[in-house]
Amino acid sequence: MTRCAITECKDYTDNELDAAFKRIIENSEFPDVKGKTVLVKPNILSDAPKEKAITTDCRALSALLKYLNDEGACKIIVGDSPGTQTGKLSAKNSGIADVVIASGATLSDFREENRIHTIDGTRIPMAAALDEADVVISFAKFKTHQLMSATGAVKNMFGTIPGLNKSPLHLRYRTPESFAAFLMKVYQECHVNYAFIDAVIGMEGPGPGSGSPRHVGLLMGSANGYALDRAEALIMGYSSIPLIETAEKLVPGISDATFPLLHPSQLIIKDYIRIGEGKKGTFRSLVLGTILNFFKRGSTDSRPRPVFDAAKCKACSRCVNVCPAKALKIVDGHVSFDKKKCIKCYCCHEMCPFDAIKVK
Repeated sequence: MTRCAITECKDYTDNELDAAFKRIIENSEFPDVKGKTVLVKPNILSDAPKEKAITTDCRALSALLKYLNDEGACKIIVGDSPGTQTGKLSAKNSGIADVVIASGATLSDFREENRIHTIDGTRIPMAAALDEADVVISFAKFKTHQLMSATGAVKNMFGTIPGLNKSPLHLRYRTPESFAAFLMKVYQECHVNYAFIDAVIGMEGPGPGSGSPRHVGLLMGSANGYALDRAEALIMGYSSIPLIETAEKLVPGISDATFPLLHPSQLIIKDYIRIGEGKKGTFRSLVLGTILNFFKRGSTDSRPRPVFDAAKCKACSRCVNVCPAKALKIVDGHVSFDKKKCIKCYCCHEMCPFDAIKVK
């Protein structure tokens, strides 16, 4: 059984990060990188300043890149492709670009460099760097997620599919369960060798892009991304999340692991603001929530729809461009929303840079 290492990391100072990475790597099955090409996939949902906790923190990434260099990796590639990307990948505001350059690594734009993979009979472009890499590392951010409740090591690899190529996949896989099963196939196609989660500063509330930073003070790592995501969800206070429920149904025991350092059951943050909860909300499991909503609304698909705030909206069209169901358009400087077409994928909410979309 693989090991899932969770350790304290109070802040992003060099000493804290170096010591935390050392503890994690020594207490889990970290791959040998000497003489190998390593692909590191951080979460760069949008090129936001690190203080917003939207991206994998550049300081944590810097510490990992230093370790990989010290261990003799012959080439390091760092890459991503945000869902609304239209131009060249930028990671300047987040500090990631500068960190990559300083380390001697290569910043890869997955939108410009991709190969065709076949998943479920569908031809899908994915990062060409996956074919070049000997070792693949997912470096996720500890965040909530409107559709999947939490986003972690497994979903992070969805970013290997470039730009707007992601949108039609939400149309094909409309429910959290079907989308989770698809994410499993993407993760498998990426041949991930190891995963980290930057949980020094996480995001709570309406993640993955509109939530609030929350100090968690942890760094997490495992060769088993499912075990890592299960631990993340438990620490957030979820009894389960769609990804793990689906994964365990399809492959029983896939998220099992031992915990040589800290155990997630001892780290649960009871007042963490989860999806669908306000600051004073009490925790309800996904199962209980589904049952309650079924009787309340008479439908198992009781998930809320997005709500648009005209006062905050800048008519930038990002939500329009990313909507797979074509339920949105700009009319007279405002978003026009066709509720009948909405598939509740929440891509619009995820990509809005102005916090003009709520899910309630």
